[in-house]
Amino acid sequence: MVRVLGIETSCDETAAALVEAGTPGLRLIRERLATRPEESAALGGIVPELTVRQHLELLPKIVQEVLGKEDALAAVGATAGPGLAPALLVGLAFGKSLAWAYKSSFHAINHLEGHIFSPFVSRGKWPENPHLALIASGGHTLLVDVPDVSHRKIIGSTRDDAAGEAFDKLARMVGLGYPGGPEIEKEAAKGEVGKIKLPRPMQGSEEGDFSFSGLKNAARLLLEKKPEIAQPGASRSDFCAEAQAAIAECLADRCRLALRKTGRKLLTVSGGVSANRTVARALEEAARAEGATWLSPSAGWNTDNAGMIAAVTARRCLDGVESDWESDADPRWSVASGQNGE
Repeated sequence: MVRVLGIETSCDETAAALVEAGTPGLRLIRERLATRPEESAALGGIVPELTVRQHLELLPKIVQEVLGKEDALAAVGATAGPGLAPALLVGLAFGKSLAWAYKSSFHAINHLEGHIFSPFVSRGKWPENPHLALIASGGHTLLVDVPDVSHRKIIGSTRDDAAGEAFDKLARMVGLGYPGGPEIEKEAAKGEVGKIKLPRPMQGSEEGDFSFSGLKNAARLLLEKKPEIAQPGASRSDFCAEAQAAIAECLADRCRLALRKTGRKLLTVSGGVSANRTVARALEEAARAEGATWLSPSAGWNTDNAGMIAAVTARRCLDGVESDWESDADPRWSVASGQNGE
């Protein structure tokens, strides 16, 4: 068994987690996560300078709380990309310093690989392959085919906005807060799908990519014609119900196509958008319709977290992968195997 620390600073979450892992699986010992959504909400989104200040202020305290009196670590891992470059650099530099102090190995971890791991490691087990992975968050929407432990191929990605970004922008259009996903879900619970009509971009297409700009543009034009929809009341609730259904149906449609094309029998979903119950139901139904099973992270592992970074680090350590002392932050690091250092 090995004990491993993971650090996550790819965006606005400052997080650290300690896991114990072995051949059968792993368990989370302690984790801490801090974020300041009220600042982002007040400013309409993420401000990199404020995010970096948050990481610099909070990361040492969080890591100390997670480590406690731990006197040995087999490895330290930190997110090296993709993400905000200055935020990544904070976690990367801190992780390397800590690994040096503990005389342990250091591993630069791809944030998206952490998401691919999360549906499995949140249940204490290692990933099952082959499988098809959907990552849907504020910054990413892509489908990844994972045939085995050392290969990953992107078979679909968004041509414009990510699904979570679409939620944020649609929420802002009708005066709801940030992040937009939970706000729209809450408002949609009072509305009815179909009373307001919005498009489902790419639905039915034989191309594997996602697109949400058409949905966003249609919503903008609708609200220009009928600004009263943005006011609190039944119409705003119906708008949110329709917008949420449109995003869920687009995601499910692309997953069904990918399952047919790859023949995979396991669909996993991760990222903050996977916490949306309407999206989760649509994806579960999509998998079932294609004769596949469906797996999502357990509570707390959907969004960005350090547990998934620690898990990938532990797998590296157990597999005898060499340390990444020369690694640098890569804001555009692809999760596809064989790209950007993988």
